[in-house]
Amino acid sequence: MSLRARVIAAIAAVLLISVWLGALFAGYEARRSLQDELSAGLAGARQTVSGAFEDLPRSNHQDRDLHQLVAAFDGDRHVSAALIDAEGQVVARSVIALRRAVAPGWFKAWLGPAPAPVDIATPPSVHGYRAIRLQPTADPDVGTTWREFAGVVLILLGAVALSLLAVALVIKTALRPLEALSGEFVHVGAGDYQSRVAAHGPAELRGLQRGFNAMVAQLAAMAERNRALGDQLATLQEEERAEVARDLHDEIGAHLFAVNMDAKMIAKAGERDPAIVELAGSVQTAVGHMQRHVRDLLMQLRPTRIIELGLETALRDLVRHWSARRPEIGFHLHMEGAAEPGSDQTAEVIYRVAQEALSNAVRHGHPTNLNIEVQGEDREITVVITDDGRAHGAASGDGGFGLIGMRERVAGCGGHLSFGPRRDSPGWRVSARLPRESAPAPADEVVA
Repeated sequence: MSLRARVIAAIAAVLLISVWLGALFAGYEARRSLQDELSAGLAGARQTVSGAFEDLPRSNHQDRDLHQLVAAFDGDRHVSAALIDAEGQVVARSVIALRRAVAPGWFKAWLGPAPAPVDIATPPSVHGYRAIRLQPTADPDVGTTWREFAGVVLILLGAVALSLLAVALVIKTALRPLEALSGEFVHVGAGDYQSRVAAHGPAELRGLQRGFNAMVAQLAAMAERNRALGDQLATLQEEERAEVARDLHDEIGAHLFAVNMDAKMIAKAGERDPAIVELAGSVQTAVGHMQRHVRDLLMQLRPTRIIELGLETALRDLVRHWSARRPEIGFHLHMEGAAEPGSDQTAEVIYRVAQEALSNAVRHGHPTNLNIEVQGEDREITVVITDDGRAHGAASGDGGFGLIGMRERVAGCGGHLSFGPRRDSPGWRVSARLPRESAPAPADEVVA
């Protein structure tokens, strides 16, 4: 349940409890008032009958006067009168007042029973009649009380409804800055550190909004510093690779060439001794193997074909390199759209991502098929490497330095890297989106 709904529900509960308590109090007051009215009406009726009975012995028309006395209570809201003969039978009864409203049974029970009827005995000089019975009549008053009670409750419920509507509007207005702030948090979570919110509303919200803006500014500064550090780290890595490549080429390569020439001279000098020729040939074979290995290392350290012949040629060389060593794996390269990047730095990053992803998949995933897809658009290039092997720890972040290098390279180029198990089928997926020109990058994420 949302915060708005919770607040409205809490206020509604309080208001309804207040209405219920108010209804209980109103019912209690109505019950007390009705009992007082009935008691007062009964007392007045007794006084009226008693006064009439004082004059009745001097009347020459007692029968008529008794009937007129009973009729005098016609339409009385509180008391009805009945004339009782000597046999205990009712011979005349007043007309009860019409009920304007009918109350439900539970309301009648709530108000309580009417007072018991009272019989006032006729004077001894009156013959043929025993008494006049006075019966409190609550129904007319109960109906009127019910109508008033229901009206009050309806007014209270209407006030509750209007109050809740007003509360909902106030809460909506008050929470609108929080909703805007929540939306900006989503942008910040996605790596957009340019979000800002206007400081307005209550003082508490203004403080929260200013704190949010300060936090985002600090995150933007940290992201920029991280990007700069990533660029410096990538530059240092390239310098180290270049230095290692130069050492391999200038020192190891030169010495291997010298060893190879010496082996040839030894073979020529010992032409008459087959053992010497055989040993010299073995040395030349070993030197040739080491020279090819050095060339492979140089290609990994400094893939100059990216700059010289383009990204596609370099990637095809990479695929041929692995195909020759792992012929049981099917390697597939797909270049779609304007896949050649606009800068050597972007091409270098794409090649390194593919190189590291292929290495991790072959060494740890044991796939049977491995696909490289490079798709170019106007402003962005996407490279996706997928395989059908098992999830491999080196790519999942448990100490894989190659993955750290991929993240740093992609972030330094202003791109976005994601990796994780494939959703549609078994295997692993590495994806990098890079702009054609370097730009500040959002944070990397791991997809499941």
